[in-house]
Amino acid sequence: MNCLAEPELAEFEEHLLVCHACQDRLAREDLIRQRVRDGAMALQQPRAAVRWRSPKLAWAAGLVAVGLAVLAGSAWRSLHRSAAAPAVILLRTTRGTDNPALAPASAGQPLTLVLDLTDLPQLPEYKVEIVDVRGRPAFKSNGSYQNGKLQVALTEGLPAGVYFVRLYAPLRDLLREYELTVRD
Repeated sequence: MNCLAEPELAEFEEHLLVCHACQDRLAREDLIRQRVRDGAMALQQPRAAVRWRSPKLAWAAGLVAVGLAVLAGSAWRSLHRSAAAPAVILLRTTRGTDNPALAPASAGQPLTLVLDLTDLPQLPEYKVEIVDVRGRPAFKSNGSYQNGKLQVALTEGLPAGVYFVRLYAPLRDLLREYELTVRD
């Protein structure tokens, strides 16, 4: 490093020729110095000129970027679904094979269920319960008769699956049951 004067330099070089510990230490310091220089050069180059030293690191960075993109898309889709207008599903009773296909609801989408109350007594209040195929409650609400129909709003929607919408009289007498399919 040109820091020693001539008499000390000769003595140092002679010692360095025979001392392996000092040779190893000098080699480590030279390596550190070289890496610092390489790092300084890389920092001075424009970002586009810096190259990945390890293909594994480049692949890992790429996978992280893809993962973040998927998460961002999922979050956007979830936010977009919750901001959408609720789907209106008309539930009516039919028998036999002439049951028309009803538009299925989408999972997680807000729903407004309109229950047809044709041929049912006009009561001051009805109880509505939605259960999954195993009979576990998924939603409960109360509603009133309006123009032969009953409207129920589910602001959070339901997960994908098959559900049964049960309509009860105030004293919990089952009046009607409707099937509801929610698709993913």
